[in-house]
Amino acid sequence: MNLEVDEVWVDVDYNYTPAESEITYYPDGSGHPGCGANVDIHSVKIKGVDISSVISDYVFEDLENQIYKAYED
Repeated sequence: MNLEVDEVWVDVDYNYTPAESEITYYPDGSGHPGCGANVDIHSVKIKGVDISSVISDYVFEDLENQIYKAYED
């Protein structure tokens, strides 16, 4: 996905796992608490160069938030 962070466009390689709904009871009496969506970023590149190791946590959080938002729409 091509995203913009601080006026710089980057290519982000990631996995997205959608949220799972809570299931209160299965027929056997068990249940599943559910879980929220998850984004796992593998790499962040500019012009093919991976910059993942030099970007701040703030930038990772911003990228994750943009990815979550893309799946909400």
